[in-house]
Amino acid sequence: MPENSNVTFDLECRQVTKSFGDFTAVDQVSFQIPTGSFFSILGPSGCGKTTLLRMLAGFQHPDKGEILIKGKSVLGTPPNRRPVNMVFQHLALFPTMSVTGNIAYGLKRRNVKREEIRTRVADVLKRVDLPDAGDKRIDQLSGGQKQRIAIARCLVLKPDVLLLDEPLGALDLKLREQMKVELKLLQETFGTTFIYITHDQSEALVMSDQVAVMNQGRFEQVGTPQELYYHPETSFVAGFVGDSNRWEGHIDAIEGERIQIKTVEGESFVGRSIVKHQLKKGDSVEVYVRPESVNIENPKNRSDLPNQCRGEVISVLFDGARSQFLIRLPQTEGEISVAMPQTGEHAQLRKGDSINIAWAADQCLCFRRSSGNHDG
Repeated sequence: MPENSNVTFDLECRQVTKSFGDFTAVDQVSFQIPTGSFFSILGPSGCGKTTLLRMLAGFQHPDKGEILIKGKSVLGTPPNRRPVNMVFQHLALFPTMSVTGNIAYGLKRRNVKREEIRTRVADVLKRVDLPDAGDKRIDQLSGGQKQRIAIARCLVLKPDVLLLDEPLGALDLKLREQMKVELKLLQETFGTTFIYITHDQSEALVMSDQVAVMNQGRFEQVGTPQELYYHPETSFVAGFVGDSNRWEGHIDAIEGERIQIKTVEGESFVGRSIVKHQLKKGDSVEVYVRPESVNIENPKNRSDLPNQCRGEVISVLFDGARSQFLIRLPQTEGEISVAMPQTGEHAQLRKGDSINIAWAADQCLCFRRSSGNHDG
């Protein structure tokens, strides 16, 4: 993140490291989160994101490094004295208490005066759009309402940072989609810094101002959702964020940022290298092309895009706006996924049809081949 003297940070980590025996769960992680932002840590299971979150909350202690909240170190500060609160996947609401009782619980523990408790609980219920829910039992609430009450119970304490550990994981798909929007609106309403842990890229991309993609204990890239999607800096980020077609191969030739690639299946592609990787002729590489970057061409009026193929539709995967064609390339028997345009122009395509496809060199990203995994 670029230096800016006008930016204040609610949370900073400096070279934070945590090991369990010979296994390093978090490996020299450093980042800064600007005040009032929505920051997500995205990665596959086992990448270290929950361990990192537990260190921020104070439930675990780093072996090395520094954690600062509002510019002050919190190392050695117990969880109940840190200016943070945490929302878990299993919300841990008290079933024997009313909604008001749940939200007021932390305030009572802090010996806040009764009248102030009443005012603050009423205010937070209004801000989570449940002004009349105070007298309800927890079992009278829907799944989405329970989520909002769990967040209200934390935010009524006015923490500097709210930590959220995969809080939507137990919800059904439709409610999860709805809650993604609601969580972002809640964060904007309260202005509290949210740090959100997830393995679901859609959650991270939809809600976040910035996302850190974590892999094997390290941050591969930190950026806006748009930066991660359109300008991934590593092969892991390219493969984990969004959907991609992936090939392995080697570089035949390089002209500036343009590279000629020969895949192991025998296809020849023109792609773009990431400058920082300093690729050279003969390097083994991984190539990524997003399904939505592939054009379905008119055979009578083909474009001048450098990557042109003719293939056969072997499957139509209909999923509304996310529908795709699976295309076999007859020359090599390789396959490529192509997003179905939403104009309806190609809705008549069926299994067995032949089509021309093409994509630009800038949409064909090339990375030096690594030995790491490619989850996602």
